[in-house]
Amino acid sequence: MNKNEKKKEGQEKSRYCLPVKRRLGRILVDGSFIKPETLTAALAEQMRTNRLLGDILIDLGAINRAELEAALWVQRDFSTIEDSIRAAAGVRRMLGELLLSARRITRDQLNEALDEQKKTGEKLGEILVRLGFLDPRELDIALSFQSRLGEGKVRSCLSLEELLVSTGYITHEHLNDALERQRGSGKKLSEVLVEAGHAKQSHIEHGLQIQEKLVAAALIAALSLAPVSEAAAARSSTQVMSTQIQVTARVLARASLQVLRQPTELIVTDADIRRGYLDVNAGSLVEIKNNSRAGVDLTFETRGLPFKEALVSGFGGEVTLGPNGGIVTRQITGTNVVVFNYRFVFDESSQAGTYAWPFSLSVNSVE
Repeated sequence: MNKNEKKKEGQEKSRYCLPVKRRLGRILVDGSFIKPETLTAALAEQMRTNRLLGDILIDLGAINRAELEAALWVQRDFSTIEDSIRAAAGVRRMLGELLLSARRITRDQLNEALDEQKKTGEKLGEILVRLGFLDPRELDIALSFQSRLGEGKVRSCLSLEELLVSTGYITHEHLNDALERQRGSGKKLSEVLVEAGHAKQSHIEHGLQIQEKLVAAALIAALSLAPVSEAAAARSSTQVMSTQIQVTARVLARASLQVLRQPTELIVTDADIRRGYLDVNAGSLVEIKNNSRAGVDLTFETRGLPFKEALVSGFGGEVTLGPNGGIVTRQITGTNVVVFNYRFVFDESSQAGTYAWPFSLSVNSVE
């Protein structure tokens, strides 16, 4: 298969290579559920024991089960700027307060901008951009996020009722019953849930606390993805410039991949099949070298183990690969040592047994 055919095949598989989840640890740190040093310790324990990160954090007393379930519930909704904005829920908040909660500006920066606003009468966001405290793209994201707050009729993964279900405080049946009771009553849904005996007031209060933290995490996710969009634009610009000058000079793009550590076999047990998936943390340790500013195409070719999909993380995000693998493009240059974590999700044909390692990895420079 020549390079163009391989590229075309990768495009056919690209629907499997979309970011599907934001890292659990990142969400918990962004939402101030845990401190960065706690996450570091938990990840070290995970590398040593191969246990799930959430279970480790619960055993450490860093979070409780309800908080873990809520964070897992929203992972897939924080993967893009648009999804993160759509996740916005809860009470309406001022722009400055939102940016503070997202740790995008400091209190001193906000006070300086507010003082300036008193003098000029400008909008706060415009001042923050003018003073260099905020990027115009970030302002647009923050304003879009803010516009969705306070819209009680807009359902999102961070709506209080959705969080109460995800934490296990109420069931879908409880929610549907409460919605029927609420109709025409003029009462808040939380009040109806408590009055009907479906939830305790402490559950409502904890749900609101979780919501506030995850709203901050959603905005942080949206803002953190903004540079990615800018980088994509810069990449297009670089490609255009390269085309213009290649008549006078051309540096051949080269990339190489060396597998430093990876098992040769994968053992799937009956318990794994019943659970529906198998996690392999630090499954591949690879060294990638690349001299192309446009990045690399990393190809995952499957073999042996039948599975429905595989979630792969470890290179700046998480992607989902279909049963035929796929090609993932990443904007990395120079020498990089990358650790890949895998979750293999089984289908009906998957069986317990010993298989050859499911992925063969290769890399090409993007030109």
